[in-house]
Amino acid sequence: MTALGFNESLYILPFDHRGSFQTKMFGWSGTLSPERTAEIAATKQVIYDGFEAAVKAGVPKQKAGILVDEQFGAAILRDATAHSYTSACPAEKSGQEEFDFEYGEEFAKHIEAFNPTFCKVLVRYNPEGDPRSKSAASGPSTKAL
Repeated sequence: MTALGFNESLYILPFDHRGSFQTKMFGWSGTLSPERTAEIAATKQVIYDGFEAAVKAGVPKQKAGILVDEQFGAAILRDATAHSYTSACPAEKSGQEEFDFEYGEEFAKHIEAFNPTFCKVLVRYNPEGDPRSKSAASGPSTKAL
């Protein structure tokens, strides 16, 4: 059988969390000010700096990658592309019970602007959930595709 898609070992450092960074890590709710947005972005930069240090210390570049969001990690995504790192970015809105694209009908333009190696979509599905719901997302099953 021929394997489709990417079939190499790849270890992704995920830090694409948006809502949980804002509310759980920083305790902020509502619309973020530019200063608070910059603070979250700076925190994500520290994570990315650690990724780069690991690659420089000998982690095989071809087996390492990052998963970071555009909202707080746009500069990181651009830098990862410039350094030919494997990168991925999410396409879904953060914290939604039912799938929706982060940028609505404009989602593809946002992905293309960063040209990541992969695009991640988190889809929630609970077969025991409300059958009237498109995703029946009221339960525990979560998959990253």
